[in-house]
Amino acid sequence: MSSRMIANVGALACAGALLAAVPAQVEASQTPANRAFVRVNQVGWSPQEPKVAYVMTARSAPNARYAVVRRGKVVRRGRLGKDIGRWSKNFRHVYRIRLGGMHQRGAYRIRVRGGARARSPRFQIAPAQQLYRPLRRHAVTFFRTQRDGRNVPRGQLRRKPSHLSDRRAGTYAKPRYRNGRLIGRPHRIGGPVDVSGGWFDAGDYLKFVETSTYADASLLVAARKRPGDKRLRREAMYGLRWLDKMWLDKSKTLLYQVGIGDGGKKIVGDHDLWRLPQRDDRLHVRPHSPKYFIKHRPAFRAGRPGARLSPNLAGRMAAVFALGAQLQSQSRPDHARRLLRKARTVFALARTKQPGRLLTTSPHVYYEEDEWRDDLELGATEIAIAARRLGGTHVRRDLRRAAHWARAYLRGPHHGWYTLARDDNSAIAHADLARALSKYGRRNLAVSRGDLVRDLRFQLRVAKRRYAQPLGYGGAENPGSDFALGVAVTERLYRNLSHDRTYARFATGMRDWVLGANAWGASFVVGAGKAFPRCPHHQIANLVGSRNRKRPRLVGAVSNGPAERSEFVGIGKPGAYARRCPTRSSNPFARFDGKGVRYLDDARAWAATEPAIDYVAVSALAFA
Repeated sequence: MSSRMIANVGALACAGALLAAVPAQVEASQTPANRAFVRVNQVGWSPQEPKVAYVMTARSAPNARYAVVRRGKVVRRGRLGKDIGRWSKNFRHVYRIRLGGMHQRGAYRIRVRGGARARSPRFQIAPAQQLYRPLRRHAVTFFRTQRDGRNVPRGQLRRKPSHLSDRRAGTYAKPRYRNGRLIGRPHRIGGPVDVSGGWFDAGDYLKFVETSTYADASLLVAARKRPGDKRLRREAMYGLRWLDKMWLDKSKTLLYQVGIGDGGKKIVGDHDLWRLPQRDDRLHVRPHSPKYFIKHRPAFRAGRPGARLSPNLAGRMAAVFALGAQLQSQSRPDHARRLLRKARTVFALARTKQPGRLLTTSPHVYYEEDEWRDDLELGATEIAIAARRLGGTHVRRDLRRAAHWARAYLRGPHHGWYTLARDDNSAIAHADLARALSKYGRRNLAVSRGDLVRDLRFQLRVAKRRYAQPLGYGGAENPGSDFALGVAVTERLYRNLSHDRTYARFATGMRDWVLGANAWGASFVVGAGKAFPRCPHHQIANLVGSRNRKRPRLVGAVSNGPAERSEFVGIGKPGAYARRCPTRSSNPFARFDGKGVRYLDDARAWAATEPAIDYVAVSALAFA
């Protein structure tokens, strides 16, 4: 995945020492001769899905026995058996325990004895809705915590209204950067415009169309799948309202970013400070004050009015408008038609001939992106579905356009690099287009339903080849939680279309990896399982939230998880304005590092613990 680079070294120095919570398995009694740990999905499994636990040992223990216990009674016994591979120098042996056939609901624990000694955390077997509905609610709670503007829920980590100056923001030309630092002073070209509201991108306070379009499209798709979840729907529409503000319909102008991340000479950027967001409104600044752009944040313009737009942003913005039209087609048909018209307008402005470097953020290194055909496929597909729901014309034309871009993606240079993620939306686009072709017509188009289903299978095959290894994944190929959850979503979309379960075990294992079935025994979703991040790289959570197992917590936050060791070099000392988190200097996760990958639950360690709206958005789909 491209580098997140949300915080520079100065900002990274703002937060804490080392780890907060010991993994649940560290508390297990062990024999000194053979350290062993059991790794499970700490949330649990539904009765019918594949269930796999892992046992890590320092020394070979194929004859060690395991017992699965429910209510104090052993319900299954077995031998560890075949060694499936080495994890690290500390844990040279990994064994797989398959729990297929266990369908009875309840709380379970795995015990290992003889040749190795370990005990797993408790896990549940229950219907998926019972297990994962709370996590879906937590995802929405995270987005509510990320809200900016006046309409923020006070109960979420004691939030207060913030960045009220965004209601009258100036518009600015794209800034220039060199080596990650701003060159000169941003050039104002217009305004004022109302860009208040929306969501903070991550642990900082910037707002990007790049990530907000992906996140909101995901929430809108999840809300379409769960029409009874009014809370999810409201949050998805909240994100859409901000994106609507970023599209200046009268002048046909796109604003793509609010705020400066890294400042320059005599200009303080968002990443140069560690504070609560409402403090920005209290600043007393003049136009040439170093902190002027902290209070009066610039809204950067993508280009001249009516100019061609970077196709990635045009496609995703069109998709969001069209998905909003789908959700509003019955309750507010007039508003839905206005959204559909905007979707068509934005889509028509996509620059498809020699698009050059795609516009994402300023600077570009925050979110690099190479592929754009998938975004146009998604936009055209959702426009066709919205038009059909509203009883409009041109549905066949919209389908032809969607099929054209689907074929372009299949023949593109980046085809198959990733499954569902911020920079590749093809999985959702393929699935929706395949269903649309089945319902609305499928003759004489550039792709068939079969082409789309086969490509979903191809994406899963590539992912399995890259990431399937003992303990899920976590070596040189270590893209993070969002890709793991993206695989889970892609497999479900593929299975719904094909009824093929070939990749079900692999995809379930990727989800399990995010929820604790990994070498570190940690869930990377706050509030899920026994051991989850206590010290996220998130300013509000750091300054207001709890640093132990108590509340308030940043529930629903999804962080990247383990990262390459180089990402932790020079993370600095505790800053003057941050709270030290964790409060202890030991790192019990260190013993589980391996294959060049490290995990550190520390507020300074942004590469491992910074949550972001794109991570949480794909979790909302995975848990829906």
